[in-house]
Amino acid sequence: MISYLILIAITAFVVWATVWIVKRTGQWTFVVGMAVLYAWTFLGAWFFIGDALSGYQGYHIGLNYYYLMEKMFPFELDRNYRMALLGYFAYTALMIVGVWYMVRRIRPGKIPVVPARMVDHRVFFLLALVAGLGSFAIIRPVLMDAIAAHLSIYQYTRHTEYAGASIHGLCNELVCLSLLLGWAIQLTGRNARYFTSRGQRWSSWAYPSALIVYSLYLMLLGNRHELFMALILGSMVFFLNNGLPRRWQFALYLAVVFVPLMVTGKVRNLTWQEMSALDLEGNQKLPPFTLPIIQHVPRQTKGGIPEMGERIFSNEFFCAHFSLYGILRKEVRPKPYISVRYIAASMVPRMMKEERPPTAYDHYAEQAQLEPGQGYTIHQAAGWYINGGWAGLAIGGLLLGLLWGGLMRMRAAPPLHSLVWHVFAIMGTSCFAAFMPILIRDGPEIVKALVFEGFAMPIGIVFLATFLGCRRESRNKPIAP
Repeated sequence: MISYLILIAITAFVVWATVWIVKRTGQWTFVVGMAVLYAWTFLGAWFFIGDALSGYQGYHIGLNYYYLMEKMFPFELDRNYRMALLGYFAYTALMIVGVWYMVRRIRPGKIPVVPARMVDHRVFFLLALVAGLGSFAIIRPVLMDAIAAHLSIYQYTRHTEYAGASIHGLCNELVCLSLLLGWAIQLTGRNARYFTSRGQRWSSWAYPSALIVYSLYLMLLGNRHELFMALILGSMVFFLNNGLPRRWQFALYLAVVFVPLMVTGKVRNLTWQEMSALDLEGNQKLPPFTLPIIQHVPRQTKGGIPEMGERIFSNEFFCAHFSLYGILRKEVRPKPYISVRYIAASMVPRMMKEERPPTAYDHYAEQAQLEPGQGYTIHQAAGWYINGGWAGLAIGGLLLGLLWGGLMRMRAAPPLHSLVWHVFAIMGTSCFAAFMPILIRDGPEIVKALVFEGFAMPIGIVFLATFLGCRRESRNKPIAP
């Protein structure tokens, strides 16, 4: 019960601080970011604590994280777990302090009103087309190998090294961002606050059509995070830009993406042959658990409630959550500045130096003796702990808060003299909140991806569409007599 009391106190503080900051700044995107941070940091604790207290009976409601215990370490309700909870709380509290310091002088009523900028939807589609073709060209040989070997395409591509893997992932992100950002602006273009469009009526049916086709392609690959991240950002841009809310439009926007996300989670571990035959159960027969505390847990549960629960309770809420606990349980010693060394080395192109120093995650996985090649995640707070112990964890939380608060302060007074900074100020907090699922379940090394994938890609897409849209509008304007 002590763990539950700690969790209740943490939750009450997070809710109070979030409400206070939103009232202070008028920026509701902070709620989205905090909800994502809470989900990947504390949400799993609510289910794990109850599961541990019941003797690991959670499989009756669909919890299926037990396989992680055999690949990682036993998850137990002990002193180390309570210390990990308090560590996550310290990280979150200091992050909130950093945000408060940066936004303390914001006055919501004084946010300037700026004219809406014209966008050109052709830019969104051209970027999506080029990136989509590039993605398929890179992955096609790997797809053929997986199909020929009767293996799951998702599992095969995850565990097989192939040329252009990073570019392939970026291409998929670029397609999803282009289509979902462009469609959000198209749906909200009338009486828009920041981004608007006129004409180009073909885009109203072209966006959902293109998204359905590409969602089927991503379903085949088993990829979801590109769509999920783009959906979060696109949804925030939808409401940020929406002068006249239309619920049916947003419902359509969600449905076109949400359905493929759910189906992908069900079929991505199947082979091409099983998917072609609509054999959604597959033919995998897994051995029983050998770890004593979960020997009674069946590998595959049957029944309506467990099957529904498996679709709801994502194991992503547990992997990163248990990383700080694993560090404390396995007595993993910090390795100062390990992330700094990796980031510095990553600036050198692989063509010049292919080898990279270890990351905070690599150090954690090695010292905690995790089964290699499984792709576990490490919480951002745990990554900072690896870099500098409890002091490193505190510094990491404070820096994250200062960055987030700085974006919110820029959003409160977007500059008008530069289009690129204008777009960055408007979208910065939304981009940060949308990237939070990736940011929070990786070490400090993710800062490089945050700059490029989190900010530069989505803001660059909208900037280019806005720049060309404004030029197109100026050419079409009648000359005053």
